[in-house]
Amino acid sequence: MDSRAASTVDSCSHSSGHSVAIVGLGWLGEPLALTLQQLGYQVAGTTTTADKASRLAALGIQTLLWNLDAPLPTQWPTALAADTLIVCVPPGKVDNYAQRLGEVARLAADGGVQRLLFTSATSIYSGLGAQREADAKPDSERGERMQATENAMHASGVLQVMCLRLSGLVGGSREPGRFLAGRSFEGGEEPINLVAQEDLLRFMPALLARNDWPSVLNVSAPHHPSRREFYSQAAKLRGLAPPQFSGGGEGKTIDGSAISRYLSLDYLVTDWFDWLAERNRS
Repeated sequence: MDSRAASTVDSCSHSSGHSVAIVGLGWLGEPLALTLQQLGYQVAGTTTTADKASRLAALGIQTLLWNLDAPLPTQWPTALAADTLIVCVPPGKVDNYAQRLGEVARLAADGGVQRLLFTSATSIYSGLGAQREADAKPDSERGERMQATENAMHASGVLQVMCLRLSGLVGGSREPGRFLAGRSFEGGEEPINLVAQEDLLRFMPALLARNDWPSVLNVSAPHHPSRREFYSQAAKLRGLAPPQFSGGGEGKTIDGSAISRYLSLDYLVTDWFDWLAERNRS
């Protein structure tokens, strides 16, 4: 462990009295909950699956069954009482996404939540070239929905809100070799914008240990090879049919460097081909 990573763990363990509620114990929320628990946080969360609720409860994560498409409670659930709320709910998991998550955030504010971290997405950016935090100009329905949700988070009444704009998610159960294998696409020369689960599980606890949150940060690994290069290699290493690409495409690159400067933490993944090879060996 390098000195910066060690200092991050130390600062997090000093926050042992802090409590965190995670709405959405899924691909990111579940390992994040377990990571925070190991760092001394009191952690609770939500899921839509009874088996998962039982399994996580047995591990000491108080887990509430909560379907966000059902009518919301009139008060913030006691099981989710916490200093900080993390909302890790992808758009495809709930109808009327911006409206419903805004309602959840306002309920949390009324329930005493002091800080809110929302996992947004880089679909909020349009255009070509490097995209930084100030460049959000959505040009798609997905991007407009995400911007509306960010606005709802900031208008919720929670005292401190940060939107973490995540690039494409890989690692854990998300195997990029299977994403495009054997299919045909345009834009083979467009750069990829991805972030690995292992980097999120370092950055997010470090963010919780800080009290001077910016309103928004990007999370995107600093290596942006072409889609053709990356997904062809990812499929090859898994013994799958490579995707076929036509056309070029300049595309955009998401600049995720601000979070590194803010936390004094480098990305673990700085070369996606090295990451693919290591993942294939494990």
